Amino acid sequence: NILLSGSKKKFKFTSGSTRARNCLGRGNGESLADKKCLTACPFCQRPPNKIMRRRLADYHHIVWDWNGTLLDDTWLCCESLNLLLAEDGKASVDPERYRQIFEFPVIKVYQAVGFSTHEDDFHALSVRFMHAYEKRKAECKLHPGAIELIDALKSSGKTHSILSAYERVLLENTLPEFGLSGRFSKLCGGEDIHAGSKENRARVHLHDLGVKPADTLYVGDTTHDLESARAMGVDCLLVAHGYQHRSKLEGHGAPVVDNFAELTQA
Repeated sequence: NILLSGSKKKFKFTSGSTRARNCLGRGNGESLADKKCLTACPFCQRPPNKIMRRRLADYHHIVWDWNGTLLDDTWLCCESLNLLLAEDGKASVDPERYRQIFEFPVIKVYQAVGFSTHEDDFHALSVRFMHAYEKRKAECKLHPGAIELIDALKSSGKTHSILSAYERVLLENTLPEFGLSGRFSKLCGGEDIHAGSKENRARVHLHDLGVKPADTLYVGDTTHDLESARAMGVDCLLVAHGYQHRSKLEGHGAPVVDNFAELTQA
């Protein structure tokens, strides 16, 4: 079980998760890292960089990804990409394929659907995409349970920050629109609209906050979030309700849950 100390709520990986079901450390209040499983299990068999060694209650700081993790906007990015494809006479992609081809840096997505990604072309595509996205961003919502989870963790003494590929000023202006003002001690967005790698910024993120890597958990929705967590030297949890399908998230060593409900069901 992943218990939130100082709160009546209990956070756990439920029996609906194959990964949690196969872990011998589940359900007994012990650290999952204290057990070894007979089957492949991301809780017990980790790559050299430690991924998630402790209960959620034991972490002092949570680093959140924004797009896809807290904000449910994968559908809008797919539709914005399809608008560009239609304007250029190219075939559209359905949401399932979009989640299969999505990766960082995002230039690889444009390559996968047949766009030219020479420097000038890529910048022009990014401008067109962001225009389409920002025009409809207000239609998006937070993933169910996001605010409740953040507030429950905050009430138990955890602090929060965001590390995002979303451009910094846009990120800072967007959070109040979704009722998230005052909940994060640091917002770290990208320096441009190209949604590139977060790894370099990840390396300095915790230093700026003055929190210890061993006390920190990174929560994201892509394998790049796992790469960013490793760059920080922190543990990672992936949620499969965002930009990448669960099949792309599994097998890399980080625990995967389908949604925030898996963490909040009693």
